[in-house]
Amino acid sequence: MNTAARRAITLGVAVLAVVAVILAMVLAPRFFTGEPEAFYTPASAHVAEKDPVAVADLNPEAPVPDTAALTAQLDAILADTSDGTSFTAQVVDVASETVLYNRNADTSGTPASSLKVVTALAALETLGGDSQLSTSVLLDGNTLILRGGGDVLLGDGKSDPEHPKGYAGLATLAEQTAKELESRGVGEVSLWLDDSLFGDAHNNAAWDKSLFTSNNIGEVYPIAHYAGRAGQSTDTAYQSDAAEQARKVFARELGASVKVNEGGRGSHEGGEQIAEVKSAPLRQIIKHMLLVSDNYIAETMGRLVAIKRGMAPEQAGAAVAAVASEHGAEGADLADTSGLAAQDKISPAALTAVLRAAATSPKPELRELVYSLPVAGYNGTLMKRLGQPSTLGLVRAKTGSLTGVATLTGMTITQDGRLLAFSIFAHQPGGALAPHKPIIDSAVTAIRGCGCQS
Repeated sequence: MNTAARRAITLGVAVLAVVAVILAMVLAPRFFTGEPEAFYTPASAHVAEKDPVAVADLNPEAPVPDTAALTAQLDAILADTSDGTSFTAQVVDVASETVLYNRNADTSGTPASSLKVVTALAALETLGGDSQLSTSVLLDGNTLILRGGGDVLLGDGKSDPEHPKGYAGLATLAEQTAKELESRGVGEVSLWLDDSLFGDAHNNAAWDKSLFTSNNIGEVYPIAHYAGRAGQSTDTAYQSDAAEQARKVFARELGASVKVNEGGRGSHEGGEQIAEVKSAPLRQIIKHMLLVSDNYIAETMGRLVAIKRGMAPEQAGAAVAAVASEHGAEGADLADTSGLAAQDKISPAALTAVLRAAATSPKPELRELVYSLPVAGYNGTLMKRLGQPSTLGLVRAKTGSLTGVATLTGMTITQDGRLLAFSIFAHQPGGALAPHKPIIDSAVTAIRGCGCQS
C-alpha cells in the first residue's frame, strides 16, 4: 500500500486521541458473546473525509517484513496450548498482497463477531455508503400505515442528526403526520403496522436459545427503535416485538393531536405517502455497528443485502457470503450475518481478503470501512485491549467472542511503515468463553512491532 493507510491511520489516531478525552463509554461484559458494550461519539465529532486515504498514498519503498522472521515470532506465540486451544491465522502485506504468515489460514472456523467486517463490506457495496433507510407513513382512507424500511435505530423523540441512533425520530414522524392529517381534515385513524419487509425472517434456527435469554439478540424486524432494545442504553433488554413497540411509541406521539385506533399488521397495498423520516447515512450506521458490535444492526444489514440482491431475507448469510466471494473471500458458509451462530464458517484468509479488498477499493465508502473499526485502547470493543504504548491507537480491529471461540481481525502498520492485514482465530474444544484473548493480543503486538528484517 501507499501513503493512504499511513496518513489515514495517523490522522485517525490523532483525531481519536482528542475524541477519546470527551468520549463517554460504558463497558459491561455480555454473558454469552463476551463483547463489551460502549457508548458512541456523536456523528458530528467524527465526520469522515470526503475521500478517505488510499493504499496508493503509503510509501511503496517501506521494507516488507521478512516472512521467516515474522513466522518464527508468531509461531512461538500461537503454539497450541495445554488446554487444547489451537490457533489459525494469516498476516498479509496489503500493498503487495504477499502472505507473510500462514497458520492453517485456509481452514474455516467460527468467526464470532469478526464476521461483522464481512457484513459491513457487503452492506456498503450493495446498498451504498450514502444511502438512507426510510420509515414512512401512508394514508389509505381512514387507515394510516406505518411502514418500516429497515431503520432499526429510530429514536422515540425528535430526529437528532448528531448520532445514528435516533437520527430519525418517531416524534418527528408523528409531528409531520399530524400536520398533514390536520390539513386534510382527518381527526381519527386506524394505525396499521406494515413490518413485512423481512417476511418471517425474525429469528434464526442456528441461534442458541441462550442468546435471547442472555440479551445478545431479539427477534429482528425492519422497524425498531434503539436497535431493538427497550431504551437507548445498550444495558437495556432486547424487546420480543420491537416493531410493535415502535408502533406504540408512534401512536402515543400522534395521539396528542389525532384519535388513534389500533389497526392491523402485515403487508398493506395502496395508500398515499404523507410523511417520512430517514436514517443516518449507511456509512454512519456501519461505523456504529462495528464500534459496539451490534448484533441487531448486523442482522438487519444482512437482510437488506439479501433483498437488494433479489434473495429472500432468510438467505442473508448466503447473500453476504456471495458479496464476499466477489471481493476475493472464498469459501464462506454463513448461517447468519452477526456472527452469533456457531455454525458460521469462514477462514482467516477470507477475512484478510475482505480487509484488503476494502482498503484497496476505488470506492471511498469501502476504504472507509477500515477506519470504522474500533481503535486499540481508545474505543468500542478494543477500549480495554492493546492499550500499551506500542499498540495504543495503532491497531484497528474487530473482536469476536463466543463460547470456545476468540477472534481478532484488523489492520496495523509495522514499525517500518507497511500496512498489514491480519486475522487470528482461537478455538478451545472445552468451550471456555473467548479463550486466550491475551495470546491473540500478544501476536498482534508482535505484528505491530515487527521490523522483522532478516
